[in-house]
Amino acid sequence: MNVSSGVALDGVVGAGPYGAAKAALHGLTACLARELGPHGILTNVVVPGLTLSDRVSAALPPNVQEQRGKAYAIGRLLQPEEVAPTIVFLCSSANTAVTGEIVRASGGRP
Repeated sequence: MNVSSGVALDGVVGAGPYGAAKAALHGLTACLARELGPHGILTNVVVPGLTLSDRVSAALPPNVQEQRGKAYAIGRLLQPEEVAPTIVFLCSSANTAVTGEIVRASGGRP
């Protein structure tokens, strides 16, 4: 399981190296899915939206958090516990078929 960023898919001015590194995870995941799938190992990438982790909460003032959140379909930024279930499912024995995928858990990307 890899966790990426919307920067890899949508781009952000000034974030080229970061976006390139995250995009590399997408390619690695696709290769690993093919290599490891025959051995029963599933590999995916989860792309969360802007998530109110401790770091993000400290870095963005509440008014900026609110403004950014309005761009998402759900009208707010995500909490970490909203992204976690997607990751847990993909890593669990309940997932028997999803592999090599880029899965957005973004709250409806802006």
